[in-house]
Amino acid sequence: MDNWYEKYYFPREILEQADAIQNCLHDLEPEIKEICKQFHHLDEIHIVGSGDCYFISIAAAEAFKKLAGIHAYGYEAYDYYINRPFVSSKTMVILFSSSGKSLYVLKSLEYAKDCGAAAIGITNHADSPLAALCTRPLVTVSAGISKTFPTKTTTSALAIYYQMAIEMAMEKGVFPMPEGSKLKTELSVRVPDVIRKIYETEHQKIIDSAQLFLEARNYTFVGSGPARSSAIIGAAKIVETSRCHVTFCNAEEYLHLYGFSVKSPDVVVVIGNNISSHREEQVIEYAQKQCARILVVGNVPIKNPDANTVHVAPFLDGLSPWGATLASMVVLHLFASELSHKSYKDPDAPHDIDLKHVINLLYTGPVAGWQVD
Repeated sequence: MDNWYEKYYFPREILEQADAIQNCLHDLEPEIKEICKQFHHLDEIHIVGSGDCYFISIAAAEAFKKLAGIHAYGYEAYDYYINRPFVSSKTMVILFSSSGKSLYVLKSLEYAKDCGAAAIGITNHADSPLAALCTRPLVTVSAGISKTFPTKTTTSALAIYYQMAIEMAMEKGVFPMPEGSKLKTELSVRVPDVIRKIYETEHQKIIDSAQLFLEARNYTFVGSGPARSSAIIGAAKIVETSRCHVTFCNAEEYLHLYGFSVKSPDVVVVIGNNISSHREEQVIEYAQKQCARILVVGNVPIKNPDANTVHVAPFLDGLSPWGATLASMVVLHLFASELSHKSYKDPDAPHDIDLKHVINLLYTGPVAGWQVD
């Protein structure tokens, strides 16, 4: 490792994710069990957040629906507040803000409590307004304080959502206990081990191929099912660390629409979901015909390998769709980091943006960790 990892927080925190996920799930397991036991009778779950906290809500909602058989929806916090979907005492509203100070997460919390909902707050800070005002807080202190754009706080929170979905399913009796235990072991042991394998075997591959993907006109991230969250996270990290133009969609949308605009100056990132690879294989074929540069993440076969198509972490096929989503995010974090590195960008703070001003707009108070003047 060069001084990139000594100078900047973003690449350093990417390498902390395996431990962060493992430690959070271990430390919060008793509280997650208590919450699911107390509230497993509820009819509906709303998952609310902004930025990454919203992006992962899409995959989290799918887990609650698929595993626990409960209606669940992901909402962006500002939309949630202004749309005010129906909420009652039969609703659990899970609100995630790493700082615990996101303005419209807190306004959404106020609305949820006024409606009598059970409000669960996930935050990195026990002394934050979110932790203090919610019904039950889950404090992800084991992830450590983030000092840059989020990586480890995002994947740790998604792992917590998945753990909650599993516990909820077992409490409701809709998911066999042995299957639930197996999936919990995957999240707490196998996923961190696979992430460590990504560090060991795939990181150098991403470093070596990063030059191929530099200075694209546009980066299009394609993910379906739970991997849609991975696609949005991947796109977000490119914007945050390299300030480039991005698009994200699922594979069907790419074939119907977004692929029409892809040409040779573009990069297409195709993310496996461990459910189906049919449309993803077609996206690769389509993008190759348009001479785009392609990064394939996970279990998607490449029928016609070529010099402009790079495949990383094919071994993610050994994970469930939920575990694969978490691991693929780490690959995309590394991809964003290396593009930023190769293009001589500061991944922690845009040099041409008044970051302090933006933070003051978004949050109700100073945000711990951010290095701003």
